[in-house]
Amino acid sequence: MPREVSVLMTSKNKKIYVLQFKVKNCFETNLERVLDFSRRCIKDSIVCTPNLSLTGFDFHRLEEASIFSQYALERYKESIFDHTLITSVIEKIEGKFYNNIKVIQNGEILYSQSKTRAFPLNNEEEFIAQGRLEDMDFFYIDGIRCAAINCYELRFLDVWKKVQGAEMVFVLAQWDKARKKHFEVLSQSLAILNQTFVIASDWGNEGSSKGSAIISPFGRVYQDGKRGIVHQEICLDEIREMRNYLKIGLES
Repeated sequence: MPREVSVLMTSKNKKIYVLQFKVKNCFETNLERVLDFSRRCIKDSIVCTPNLSLTGFDFHRLEEASIFSQYALERYKESIFDHTLITSVIEKIEGKFYNNIKVIQNGEILYSQSKTRAFPLNNEEEFIAQGRLEDMDFFYIDGIRCAAINCYELRFLDVWKKVQGAEMVFVLAQWDKARKKHFEVLSQSLAILNQTFVIASDWGNEGSSKGSAIISPFGRVYQDGKRGIVHQEICLDEIREMRNYLKIGLES
């Protein structure tokens, strides 16, 4: 992955949209919802969807989900040109199914990352193959050093170490309501510890945490669990200010 100059060398704002909607059983309906919203976003913004927002976690429909996901990725590449979409899909690779984060920009897939930690309470490891932690890397959006975490990975210290130094960390989740406080505390702690913006997106379904948020390096939380979207124009200078104010080795 080529390295680029960090956006912290210059002052820059970025509009962020975090989607939190009810994922339906109809894959096409979910796709059209994401596409419709993306068409209405401002230029150069970033849109983050919840985890597997197209197909959900029906392990009995993985073949169908993987086929539809390839179709959806082509639709995304045809539609996403003047902003960036961060989402996740089911992909079938060499006979195994993976939950893969995709970063789409300018009609291309900029970055792909497989989930590395299976959720044990639904026996996910029996259905979804896991990626390798060493393959997790930074990616760059308009010069901004970014990283991504897939749901259950948020609980693992070695994952936190992999994303250290990112200026924005995207967390794509389908988090249970019973553990909502865990999602909120972990996301906020990640922002404070890494002195970074954390963009966390969760489902809006019944039983989900609905804990989507944009969290600043100072730990300020922008959240609205009822509207189906969290949006904020963030000032990337806040990262430099925080890292130079309380120096922990990330300062520029």
